[in-house]
Amino acid sequence: MSVQDRLLRILLVEDDEDDFLITHDLLREASHFSYHLDRVETYEEGKKAISSQEHDLALIDYRLGAESGMDLVQYASHIGIRIPLILLVDQDDGELDINALEMGAADYLVKGQITSSLLVRSIRYAIERSLSIEVLAESEKRYRLLFESNPEPMYIHHRETLAVLAVNQAALRLFGYSYDEAIQLSVPDLLSSCERQRFYDHYQEIDSLNATPKVGIWVIKCKGGDEVSVEITAHDYVFNDQPSRLILLNDITERVQARNEARRQERVFHQLLSDSRDALLVIDSGGVVRYANPAATSLFCSSLDALLKRRLDFPLLGNNLFEWSVIIEGEEAVIVEIQRSQTEWEGETMYLFSLRDIRQRKEAEKQLYLLKRSIESSYNGVAIADALAPDMPLIYVNPAFERITGYTAEEVVGMNCRFLQLDDRYQPGVEQIRLGLQEQCEVHTVLRNFRKDGSAFWNELYITPVRNEDGIVSHYISVQSDISEKKRFESELAFHANHDVLTGLPNRSLLEDRLVQGCQFAKRHQCHLAIILLDLDGFKPINDSMGHAAGDQVLVEVARRLGQQIRPGDTSARMGGDEFVILLPDLARQDDVLQIVERLLACVALPYQVGDTELRITASAGISVSDGEEANPLNLVQQADLAMYEAKKRGRNNYQWYTRDLNQKVSESVTLRNELQKAIESEGFELYFQPQVSSDGQHVIGMEALLRWHHREMGFISPKRIISIAEETGQIFALNRWVMETACRQVKSLKDQGLVNSPVAVNISPLQFHRSHFVEFVGQVLERTQLEAKFLELELTETILLGNAEHAVQTLHELKRLGVRLAIDDFGTGFSSLSYLKRLPIDKIKIDRTFIKEIISDQHDAAITQGIISMAHHLGLQVVAEGVETEPQFAFLRKSQCDSYQGYYFSKPLGLESLRDYLQQRQGTLDAKPLPRREEEELIPTLLLLDDEENILRALTRVLRREGYRILTANRAHDAFELLAKHDVQVILSDQRMPEMNGTAFFSRVKDLYPETIRIVLSGYTDLQSVTEAINQGAIYKFLTKPWDDEQLRLDIKQAFQHFTATQEKGVLP
Repeated sequence: MSVQDRLLRILLVEDDEDDFLITHDLLREASHFSYHLDRVETYEEGKKAISSQEHDLALIDYRLGAESGMDLVQYASHIGIRIPLILLVDQDDGELDINALEMGAADYLVKGQITSSLLVRSIRYAIERSLSIEVLAESEKRYRLLFESNPEPMYIHHRETLAVLAVNQAALRLFGYSYDEAIQLSVPDLLSSCERQRFYDHYQEIDSLNATPKVGIWVIKCKGGDEVSVEITAHDYVFNDQPSRLILLNDITERVQARNEARRQERVFHQLLSDSRDALLVIDSGGVVRYANPAATSLFCSSLDALLKRRLDFPLLGNNLFEWSVIIEGEEAVIVEIQRSQTEWEGETMYLFSLRDIRQRKEAEKQLYLLKRSIESSYNGVAIADALAPDMPLIYVNPAFERITGYTAEEVVGMNCRFLQLDDRYQPGVEQIRLGLQEQCEVHTVLRNFRKDGSAFWNELYITPVRNEDGIVSHYISVQSDISEKKRFESELAFHANHDVLTGLPNRSLLEDRLVQGCQFAKRHQCHLAIILLDLDGFKPINDSMGHAAGDQVLVEVARRLGQQIRPGDTSARMGGDEFVILLPDLARQDDVLQIVERLLACVALPYQVGDTELRITASAGISVSDGEEANPLNLVQQADLAMYEAKKRGRNNYQWYTRDLNQKVSESVTLRNELQKAIESEGFELYFQPQVSSDGQHVIGMEALLRWHHREMGFISPKRIISIAEETGQIFALNRWVMETACRQVKSLKDQGLVNSPVAVNISPLQFHRSHFVEFVGQVLERTQLEAKFLELELTETILLGNAEHAVQTLHELKRLGVRLAIDDFGTGFSSLSYLKRLPIDKIKIDRTFIKEIISDQHDAAITQGIISMAHHLGLQVVAEGVETEPQFAFLRKSQCDSYQGYYFSKPLGLESLRDYLQQRQGTLDAKPLPRREEEELIPTLLLLDDEENILRALTRVLRREGYRILTANRAHDAFELLAKHDVQVILSDQRMPEMNGTAFFSRVKDLYPETIRIVLSGYTDLQSVTEAINQGAIYKFLTKPWDDEQLRLDIKQAFQHFTATQEKGVLP
């Protein structure tokens, strides 16, 4: 029945009476419209009426007192009311319209704009839509029930996005997902990883309009990871107004697995046939080959197609094995072993022939026969024992075994071979054989065996196990050789290999063995072990003058004497040449070695009678001691060797102990020597220059070239250390050449720039100086660098006069004629011969820095320095003081008439660039170190006050400051010496009791350094004896006590200055 023919029950929710009447009138005016109108006025009544679902439609006013009709629409939608709802509002509002429809209202009408026809039409449309939706929902419910309850797995997916839209229970069971999980997936998610690319590649074809429903067999992946083979059928479908596809799944996993298993078994069967190493042929009753495996094609050297066309006639000899010769390609005959059996093949009865190529076996049989003949012909004895039989009896011996042992094969077969040992069964080789048999491994040993006649022979024996096909040792084969003659030679060679041929003493090899044993003994018994290494002093001249025969006679006698001085358990060995080593393996204390080494040195020093000549020699010894914990025992010999060389350095005919410092020193020396050679080859040095200044400190009159080496790992290397190593190794010559050439070349560059017009001093090693053609070498350097000879100064030490002084003087004169300047460096520290000094054509003497360091306070250094200056000036030589580092030193030397200075007070050693800057700066300004003018000081009486208490100094200064004196103060003796060096002091007033140096000791030094000064002691405490001695020796002029009287003190000081003036006028010392 249509909506027009039905009586419609309409609910009006309206609280306004006028609006109700209007609405009722509009309904009544409509023609062909049957209805029954029920009215409720409040929100709660509306909820109740709507919830009863007794009406076909509800008209709801937007405003229901305090509540809203929208809330009523929302309530109906929330509880699932399906009757259509039309909202009535007072005015048009687009946003309200949208919200009402979104909440579930069927329509939206504005009061005042509603006509009878509009209202009726809206009611009919709303009801018809509601009825259509109910019909559709019912239909969908029926189809959904069919979909969900279908026993076949089914799911629906979107055709475009491939998203899963619906899944039935059978599919959920198949996939293992819950419904909520499944609808979150897409079609590719349901496929195995190997099927996804196939799906993407073929989806357009599957989704086309012409595609058949049968999509094929696919492998899907379940939630748990299992893979299932399914046959898929797809149908186009519209689901929820969306283009979709209905997918039906047929699980054919078992069918696929069964088919795959059949195929696998077929492949296995054919693989077994193909993998067989025997040739397999299936031949029908007519002799035609119906199947051949790869081994058969290989045997016949034929292709499969050619072989399948071939007819083969094999004899029908039953099912037993038999040998036959078959013809292969090229007409070659091959011997095969054939096995025939009857079989079914493709539904027919045929014969399966198995052919095995036995050419190798036949060849092996020949080889076996040849080996047997070879064993029987072998010169070495061969025996075979049965390893599985009790007591391992011999089962075979060859003729050589019979010849070597004297036994026949009949006598020994069935016996264990130990009968050859007789009663000598505790040899090391026997135990080695037992272990080899126990471990079933090869054995190589030497035994002393006995022949049938009882004579012994040395048997070199090789025993090898033979394993059967199960890996079990079934036999042992032994090969033996009579090596008795070889052992005799070896015994002689072993002695000579371990002993010195000349002296008969153990040599290095035997010493190493005993040294290892000695360390083990010392470690086990917690005692000490010592090595004494002796080297004969002056042995080479004996060989050179009297011949090697005489030298050998001395060595033999030394070896005899050493053997008499050691204990029975000790070892005396000759290392070679004139070196002997004594090993003392069992010492209770380390000091026990001293008695032995002293006896050894004493016995070596006794006279030797060689022919008619009596010779005397001594020895130097090095000692190393260990408790046996050495990882490498030979290190003890090296340690003793280092100690021996130290004994040589200390005068010979003595002994020295090895120390860690000695080893470290030698190790560092070797490393430094290697690094030095690398630096020489790569010119990895630098040259620094230290300026020499004139006596007034104003002018640069020269510079000394100084070698510097900064190693990338060892840092700065001392020049003294470099020179020492270089002179020991001969590297000094290359080093001197580099220094001289570099210095000349760089000074020439500075001279060309107008920065220097003075010579550069280069130190020359005595080894270089005494080398032949040294003068020519210097000339060549000057020529290569284009430096004038007068700008090169060679600094030589006094040691050049050692050895051949006349040759040294001649070389110096040749150098002087070349034009270079000459200077004696480190004067006063080495060999000083005044008789030669006056003959040397030198220009300058350099006072060593050791005399300068304490020159202002050490009267001896001062006296030596002043003496050298005076002597040099009388000889017409210039004097340079090295190591001038302070102003007092400079002042003292200046007073002493020194000509020039060199030291950190003026400049530290500078690199080339720094030197260039230094010289450029001095050209612009006189950056000198001048002292106050001495003429001005001489006009002012100067008083020096020394006291370690500042308040005493202040008090004394206050008392004497109005007397017209220049007052200098110091609270340390050292400071006082510096003031004395810098100033002309006439009177000194010193405290007696001071922590650094007392007054009498201070004045004792001052008397020697500045004898013209007047020296007064002022003290409240003193040692009367020391003061009295100082006064008697003239060190002290007067002794004053504390506390003092100011007036008396002024008078005493005034008298002291008067005394100084009087003594100066008379020309005598105070």
